[in-house]
Amino acid sequence: MKQSQFIIEQEGSTSGTVLLYSTFSTSMVELENTLYVDIFENHNYINYPDEVAALYEMGFLIDDDYDEKRFLEDLRIKTLSANNSSPSYYIICPTTGCNARCYYCFEKGAIQKRMNKKTAEAVAKYIVANHDEDNLVIQWFGGEPLLEPNTISYIVDFLHENGVSFDSKIITNGYLLTDEVVDLAVKKWNVRIIQITIDALNEEYNNIKNYVYSKGNPFEIVMGNIERCLKREINIRIRMNFNPLEYEKTVETVEYLKERFGKNPYFFVYLAPIDSTDIPSITQEFKQNKKHPLIELLDAEKDFCSFGNYDSRMEKESSHDAILKKYYLTPIPTSCYGGCESSLTIDSMGNIFNCHRLLGHEEYASGNVFSGRIVNDISSYYANPYLKEEECSMCHLLPLCQGGCKYRAFKYGKEHACTTVKGAIKDLIKRAFEEINEL
Repeated sequence: MKQSQFIIEQEGSTSGTVLLYSTFSTSMVELENTLYVDIFENHNYINYPDEVAALYEMGFLIDDDYDEKRFLEDLRIKTLSANNSSPSYYIICPTTGCNARCYYCFEKGAIQKRMNKKTAEAVAKYIVANHDEDNLVIQWFGGEPLLEPNTISYIVDFLHENGVSFDSKIITNGYLLTDEVVDLAVKKWNVRIIQITIDALNEEYNNIKNYVYSKGNPFEIVMGNIERCLKREINIRIRMNFNPLEYEKTVETVEYLKERFGKNPYFFVYLAPIDSTDIPSITQEFKQNKKHPLIELLDAEKDFCSFGNYDSRMEKESSHDAILKKYYLTPIPTSCYGGCESSLTIDSMGNIFNCHRLLGHEEYASGNVFSGRIVNDISSYYANPYLKEEECSMCHLLPLCQGGCKYRAFKYGKEHACTTVKGAIKDLIKRAFEEINEL
């Protein structure tokens, strides 16, 4: 018998105790210090048969010949294989152009080009020929997709005419959600969710977005458009990109949104740290701070928003599991679905990408809708289930990230690829422990 690699340990809730969490099994237990030392440091299993049996059942102790890392590797391989069927998730970019000029945009510097009719037809035909008949979701992305409502309608009409059933989502800055566009979204495009990015309030928001328009107040226009969508019972997800060094601004923005929209059941906010080599990664511990930025934000907005695109209202499992998922403390089967055949991204020129974050970089395309998908270096990179980094292989958090985001790894460095919760993992485990005990 041996100890699992994937155990996070810290001081317990009372003096003289140790709190253990398994990122592999999601078990959580609080032990007396003396018992912990005897079992986990001195390996004295014989004197504690009942306790050892319980710890074995929970996954803290495992058989000598059990290879946890091989299990995780096999899981990544099986997940890729299981998702190599017909595409069930398309991200379509009808234009790389945008009416905003956000300083942090990952598509900054990309050539801005609209999708022409020939490409739109090829996209529609590709979807008809390559889709999961039981489950198909189309996400309209950009640039700003609502600059091209006619292109969206053209593709949608083609799908309807060919009997293709689907739901759709829109990722937008929200500026162009007029009555006419919302009507199309509800009645024609089958939109179920609209995601809008709100980073700040009033003039600061306007400065960050730096819209191409000179008239009106963009912030109030977007707020009014959110109200318009909520009245039509469209699920609105607000993505709040934040700088870990300026989390106070995020708290202020969330408070405003809570006051204005918080009681609406169709409104949801989630927090997303900005990825940039100029900003510290949220995965750092921020030891110079009294609290980690994630904890500061969660303390301020504990009952209103979460980090990561997780909505507890959609959770169908137990309260125990919902709490763990809320804090991103549960294992995942793969670090990225970009290597799976079941999902793909198409840009305005018809290029096919494994990941939407590659948009604007044609050199990273893996085929196109005219000639089909291909296997090349970038697709092989995304589909590779094997870990190269020894640091990842030895990390206690490996079950939570499975090697981390492949795009952020090569774009911003390995530190940015780690799971968002890395720097605050012990605080989040303790928070989950307290909430679970209150159930």
